[in-house]
Amino acid sequence: MFTKTHFYSLRDEIYKKSGIFIDEKKYDSIAPKIVELIQRHQFESMREFFQHIKFDKRKIVWQDILNLITINETYFFRESYQIESLISEILPQLHIKRKREEPIRILTAPCSSGEESYTIALSLLGEGRLLQERDFEIVGIDINSEAILKAQSGIYTSRSVQYIPKDLLEKYFKKKSDHFHITPYLQKAVVFKTLNVMEQSSMMRLGQFDIIFSRNMLIYFDDESRKNVAMTFHRMLKDDGAVFLGHAENMSRIVPHFSTKKSLKSIYFTKDSQ
Repeated sequence: MFTKTHFYSLRDEIYKKSGIFIDEKKYDSIAPKIVELIQRHQFESMREFFQHIKFDKRKIVWQDILNLITINETYFFRESYQIESLISEILPQLHIKRKREEPIRILTAPCSSGEESYTIALSLLGEGRLLQERDFEIVGIDINSEAILKAQSGIYTSRSVQYIPKDLLEKYFKKKSDHFHITPYLQKAVVFKTLNVMEQSSMMRLGQFDIIFSRNMLIYFDDESRKNVAMTFHRMLKDDGAVFLGHAENMSRIVPHFSTKKSLKSIYFTKDSQ
């Protein structure tokens, strides 16, 4: 039986490894899923289960737990005003400042099932001019391995694609049965990786980026975890780069190393030099 005592122990382990804090109110919805997971992996006791997730280096069960607790509901062109600011204002400014042989790098963290990352690629294709003059690299990361597999497959429901401009939908998607399949050209435009933002060394190995999208992730962290992630982003962000967050998040309130900027259509954050 998965008791509340077990729930608290698992919650502490999840927080320690991922920075995600699960409210006690979610016990009733999470408990049956954990019980099903324990049965599927054929653990004979709760003690064996907890020993396994603490010491197993393969992390297969641990990844299943993370997949179970993380939310991946999204769609293409969500909060499109930020994408419009990126394409019409931020990227043209960076294009002038960066050397032509230097690709502009964009990170989406978390990327969920890929809609946001592909939206950026679609918007660049729709704008056209910037892609003719320089290279772009788009990287999407998420702690949920199932979400990453879906992103890599490039297969979406009609609900996910409903806000894509018709010309882009017809050009870069093929409808098969009840789903829309991204064309190989667009599929290759984004690199997806399963990665935990709390693992700073793994994050830093991705390199530095000109743009970081991290919408609606920090609201699931406590203050300390937010600060850790914010400082990781600070180290990963190039000078003159920009961070876009969800509308309820504010980077400059988390750490004193970012400044709030306003474009015509949205708010973003730049890092202060230290």
